[in-house]
Amino acid sequence: TVGAAAPSSADQAAADAIIASAAAENQSRILADEDAPAVADTEQRMESGAHAGLQTADQVTAQLQRKQEEERNRFLAEGAERSGKGTETIYRDASGRIINVAMKRAEARKKAEEEAAKAAANVEAQKGDVQRAERERRKEALKEAKFMPVARYADDVEMNEELKEKERWNDPAAQFLTKTKKGKSVTGKPLYSGPFMPNRYGIRPGHRWDGVDRGNGFEKEYFAARNRRRDLKELDYAWQMDE
Repeated sequence: TVGAAAPSSADQAAADAIIASAAAENQSRILADEDAPAVADTEQRMESGAHAGLQTADQVTAQLQRKQEEERNRFLAEGAERSGKGTETIYRDASGRIINVAMKRAEARKKAEEEAAKAAANVEAQKGDVQRAERERRKEALKEAKFMPVARYADDVEMNEELKEKERWNDPAAQFLTKTKKGKSVTGKPLYSGPFMPNRYGIRPGHRWDGVDRGNGFEKEYFAARNRRRDLKELDYAWQMDE
């Protein structure tokens, strides 16, 4: 066979000496670099933190990660007081003066309460005296209902008197009543005692009414149509009975 000759012991020893010398030189260079003072990075950096110029993608990625880590460490070192975390927001007006938020909220709440009270007063002013008196009467009735029995029978004197005092515009027996109520209305004003055109709600004219009907005639037409419909119904029934 043809092959290279085996190295002699002298050649092997020389090669080992060269390798050991190179290793010692590398180790001394590393130690010298660690002991040497740090050199400032004078290379131009972009706003993102990466170096300017031609470089690989791995180098750019490492530089961006290094900058993000530095910013994170700096943010954590500054603390919540420096970063403003947990502090109250300061509001300013157009002139730059600080706005007291608590005072503004109190003023807005007070204004809302005043507007609500004003709206309630307007609604109350639109109601008539009779409606207000009826509401007070219902309140008194609810207070008295606490002491009333659960069941009220036909011999209940108070209930019967209340039903007798109630007026109904379509009461067929109203014309036979000889006792007429005189005096004052629910609001305490005098009642009108003269004749007047009836209406669906049984509302009497005011005691100062001069007797002139200034309406549009709707109530009159309503009662006329109602009576006409009733008469036609009775006439139709009479015709059916004749057949």
